[in-house]
Amino acid sequence: MELKTIVDYYHLDVFNGDQLYQIDLGLKEGIDVDVYAKPEYKFEQMYEIRMGLKEGLDISFYVDHRLDSNQMYEIRRGLEAGYDVSVYATDKFIWSQMEQIRMGLESGVDVSKYAKSNIYTSVMEQIRKGLENGVDISPYTERKLFANQMEQVRLGLEHGIDPDSYAWRKYECYEMEKMRLELEGK
Repeated sequence: MELKTIVDYYHLDVFNGDQLYQIDLGLKEGIDVDVYAKPEYKFEQMYEIRMGLKEGLDISFYVDHRLDSNQMYEIRRGLEAGYDVSVYATDKFIWSQMEQIRMGLESGVDVSKYAKSNIYTSVMEQIRKGLENGVDISPYTERKLFANQMEQVRLGLEHGIDPDSYAWRKYECYEMEKMRLELEGK
């Protein structure tokens, strides 16, 4: 049986009101709602798929019920901008990691330096900021530094300081900052 109206979907008795609303909007927009009119998709996921279809994007990168709507959103934003989203279009990244990778693609940095699911979002951010400012702090991820410690490494490198003397987890962030400032002569 081919479903053509919202009433047809309603009578299936498998969708909640929010899901039916997304299906109805898609039907009114002339979109092939069969792509997302599945009970395993939450209405937020349906929205992201519908928006991608509406914009003519290759939604195959994110039509996956294992991706939450925030992950789908980040992939959709990358597709809208014309980026190679295959770098991050996987459920191994949480949405905030995807955002950092997308932001790196936006600024033209080498995201392979930090596009790794075992790197915390906040550390990814510090690596991205460093790359945007011409320094690569990604080798310091091996030292298992926290984001605020990685920030001190980044700031040191950005000021021409070799952070190797203080870039160790045994130092608290405030200690690292003090050591960095001393090396900078401040």
